[in-house]
Parts: sequence; C-alpha cells; structure tokens
Amino acid sequence: MKSILILAVLVFIGYIVIEKIKQSESNSNFAKKPIDDIGLYFTLKKYFFTQSEKTFFNELVKQNNNQYTILSKVRLEDIVSAKKSLDWKEKGVKRNYIKSKHLDFVILDNHYGNILAVIELDGKSHDTEKQGKYDKIKDDILNTVGVKFYRVKVGEDFANTIKNLFIEIKGA
Repeated sequence: MKSILILAVLVFIGYIVIEKIKQSESNSNFAKKPIDDIGLYFTLKKYFFTQSEKTFFNELVKQNNNQYTILSKVRLEDIVSAKKSLDWKEKGVKRNYIKSKHLDFVILDNHYGNILAVIELDGKSHDTEKQGKYDKIKDDILNTVGVKFYRVKVGEDFANTIKNLFIEIKGA
C-alpha cells in the first residue's frame, strides 16, 4: 500500500514537472516568434487624452499664443537621468524609479527647447495611497533637479489656473 502511495506521488510530481516544462517552452516560443506577428497582440486606444486632460490641453493651447511649446505625456526619463557619478548598477536601480512614469504636460521655451515647467493634472486616481507614493517620487525628483512643477486638481478653474501659471512662467 505504501509503495502505491509513493508511486502516485511520484506520478503527480512528474506531471507537474512536465506541465512546467511545457509552459516554459510555450513562453520561450513566444519570444522566438517573428516580429511580424507582434502587432497581433495590441490594439489602438480610442482616446489619447482623458476628458479632463483634453479640456486642460485645449485651454493651454488657447492661452499659449505660440509663446511656448507644449508637450503632453512625456516620459519622466526624457527630462531627467541618473547622475553620471553613479556606477552602472546604481544607475539601473535609480532608472527603475522613473522609466515607466510620465508627465502630463511639459512647457518648453520656443527658442532653445529648455524645460520651463511641468504640469501634472490630478484626478481622483491621485487620491489613492499607491498613486500618492508615485506622485511623491515625481515631486521629489522634479523639485531636486529644479524644474518648476505644478499640480492642478481636476475640477479647478482651468482657465484661471493656466493664466496664473503662464504669468509665473513668464516672470521667471
């Protein structure tokens, strides 16, 4: 009886091992598929902006009068990088903090492309604890590198807020 139980356990373990191997092979086969098939795994998003982002962006453009270049959905990594003094391993660790984070709006000087300000539009999702941690990382990094950084709450008077932002940017 004991040997039958041992045999059953061994068969079960063998089954699990075989299934894991199959799963591993199917995952590695995905990576080996031709790049031509990669598009089959994606779909186009219906909208680029949320409704609030669109409203805010339209107001930015309206009040801009071609004074500045306005960019949207810019990767944080596009405007900051890990310090050159860090070794490659530490750079990689620090890069992980910023590589998948984006900024809602970046205002550039029209002549030289200098970063004048960053604007984050905060909706209800920013009220969560998890998002609060991500926001703190952005806040700390942008404030440390010296970028003018503004957080605008969804529901604020966008026209008045943007008017004041442009006055402040122009005065700097």
